[in-house]
Amino acid sequence: MSSGGAEDGAECGVGVGGGTGSRGGRGVKGAYRLRIGSWNIGSLTSKYIELAKILQKRKINIACVQETRWVGSRAKDVDGYKLWYSRVLRGKNGVGILVDNHLREAVVEVRQENDRLMTIKLVVGEYILNVVSAYAPHVGLDEEIKRHFWEGLDEIIRSILPTERLFIGGDFNGHIGLSASGYTDVHGGFGLGR
Repeated sequence: MSSGGAEDGAECGVGVGGGTGSRGGRGVKGAYRLRIGSWNIGSLTSKYIELAKILQKRKINIACVQETRWVGSRAKDVDGYKLWYSRVLRGKNGVGILVDNHLREAVVEVRQENDRLMTIKLVVGEYILNVVSAYAPHVGLDEEIKRHFWEGLDEIIRSILPTERLFIGGDFNGHIGLSASGYTDVHGGFGLGR
């Protein structure tokens, strides 16, 4: 799939007794392993079925997506996943979160903040998980737009109780340089400039 970005995945051990079915791998007794990913997909138009197939193949339970470019704020069933996406004006920006069918009933809250931020809250066993999908403004955009985004993300993070789990998946449009030295776990070696 031509995505204009890269897919990132992270496994997260959550000590819960159930909730992910056969999709999550078992670790510690009574625990399931959730796979959470993030992908700037460039546009969901005509790609959402292909996206779901890739997520299934990689056994991703929850995926944050950026640059959906779909107008409106809705939920949609997509080939084994439930997709919630944020409102978009004029086919720009947009974020979404896909949750596999084994976890969809665990979703207790969806907050579509704006075209760059959205969150879902899941109750899985005795744990409360908060997943944020974020799409930061590009470098060349107005400082007010950037400030609004970072303040919104900060507000979301501050609203989450310390006893709850937090996962942020996003495209932060950062410029981090060419060298992956010391950052090989998070830097793919494709940075621009210094």
